[in-house]
Amino acid sequence: MRTVIDIDKELLEVARHELGTSTTEETVNAALKEISERSKRRKAFEYWRARDNADLLDPDTTNRAWYPRA
Repeated sequence: MRTVIDIDKELLEVARHELGTSTTEETVNAALKEISERSKRRKAFEYWRARDNADLLDPDTTNRAWYPRA
């Protein structure tokens, strides 16, 4: 879909750098995908948190999940 919009060039450059993209189209699509994925992660976290899963709040447990020991 082709859309014409004004984009803040400074924000675009920050996003391009953070996302490792090279074109405006690639950057905008990657940013939209990142927001969509972030929303899914937040909903999943809230799902488990609502079930009173204390492990999600335990730093030892979450650190092992994010930084597994080799």
